[in-house]
Amino acid sequence: MKTASRVAALALLTTSAAWTPAPAISGRAVSRARDTRCRAMTEIGSEQAFDDIVQKTDKLVVVDFATTWCGPCKVMEPKMNQISEEYTDAEFYKVVGDASADASKLMKREGVRTVPSFHFWKGNSRVEVINGANIEAVTKAVQKHKDA
Repeated sequence: MKTASRVAALALLTTSAAWTPAPAISGRAVSRARDTRCRAMTEIGSEQAFDDIVQKTDKLVVVDFATTWCGPCKVMEPKMNQISEEYTDAEFYKVVGDASADASKLMKREGVRTVPSFHFWKGNSRVEVINGANIEAVTKAVQKHKDA
């Protein structure tokens, strides 16, 4: 009987130790954005961060506007990561519109009405927009604007 009690207690401890609640950041829910930290693309989550990036670089800035529920966005993600690693003379960013209220506000401000949407910025000006999962068009736009 003692062995059964010990096994039950051990199972309870093991199970409870394995479960941990999701962390909260400043009392807010954790972002639903996909983790892009290990990749060449960096996620932008606010208008201020977006403005700082676009205004402070002379490089081509490519912004991938997406959502977590968008199938074509998920198809484009590995392709965009590959392009971002290939074209190191441009900066690549991602905005996940349903990750936070700030990201959603940024997408609205930038006029994003369809996802995926790829916006190209150079010298603090938007130079091109490509809507839809068209990797060939995105690649051509990067090649066209990176040295312009």
